[in-house]
Amino acid sequence: MDIQLLMRIERMTPPRWLTLSADVAAAKRLVASGMIEVALEVQCKAKGFAPEVARVVAITSDGASAIATEKSLHRR
Repeated sequence: MDIQLLMRIERMTPPRWLTLSADVAAAKRLVASGMIEVALEVQCKAKGFAPEVARVVAITSDGASAIATEKSLHRR
């Protein structure tokens, strides 16, 4: 699933914002594996609900390599 998010991030135009909690959790795993760099933010709402969002700063060389590998697997 994380590779699917990585592929989706690659297709997004900057600024790349992830707002769904599942996407933010997957982005944290991608950061831990060194595939992307993100800036985490908390957006405060009027009723006190503060969801966490992630802005993808960059796809690292490891992430770009994983994307290229995934694309080559699907071309076969």
